[in-house]
Amino acid sequence: MFLQRLIRYPSQLSLLRRYTTNGVRPITSYFQLFPKSFPNGGPPKDSFLINPRQLRREYRELQSENHPDVLIGSSFLSDNRTNDSSKNDFSSVINRGYVTLKNPYTRIAHYIKLNHPDHLDITQDDVSKRIISEHQNKSMEDSLEYKNILMEVLEAHEQLELANSESEFEGLEIENNSRIENSENLIEQVIQEGGSNWDELMMLGIQLKYWVNIQNAIKEWEPGKPVHLTH
Repeated sequence: MFLQRLIRYPSQLSLLRRYTTNGVRPITSYFQLFPKSFPNGGPPKDSFLINPRQLRREYRELQSENHPDVLIGSSFLSDNRTNDSSKNDFSSVINRGYVTLKNPYTRIAHYIKLNHPDHLDITQDDVSKRIISEHQNKSMEDSLEYKNILMEVLEAHEQLELANSESEFEGLEIENNSRIENSENLIEQVIQEGGSNWDELMMLGIQLKYWVNIQNAIKEWEPGKPVHLTH
């Protein structure tokens, strides 16, 4: 039945066959859903860095087609929070894939979950807290470095809370965008060097979450509205 549905939609059959030598095989990562943005199936064969406009254009092209259900080849791509099978149809998977990959934090989290020997999910609080604790216990220097990052997050929170107009945090926005760009470049460097330094890569991912949260808080800022920054 699955193959019969695919035959009616040759473009989707082509997409699935792109990643196999013996016919149709389930897609196992969000990177594989966007072959124009990740022609080699994702990092490390492709860059971790993306062209946001190209990714969005490819996403719109995929969603413009009337896709049937697609065979989900990995639990990493399934929405385990619901038993509704419609949540795992091709359109929903494309949506989740796009949302995951356009955000640099969830993009690196997806990469780590796919490739880490233990498939760790750094978006889970218990996992990230353990990673942070182990990092701080490595050395006094590592501990101080992490505390300085938290201070930067708290200072950003205070600046947003006290602001009366967007012009008051223009400098913060520029500085934070620079942090995000720097974090993405460091992640790309670690991945292309072999990607085996998982501790460093996971901490870079966790730090990136802080900068992305600040970015989101800046975008959502309104006078008098409480500012929530998770860390």
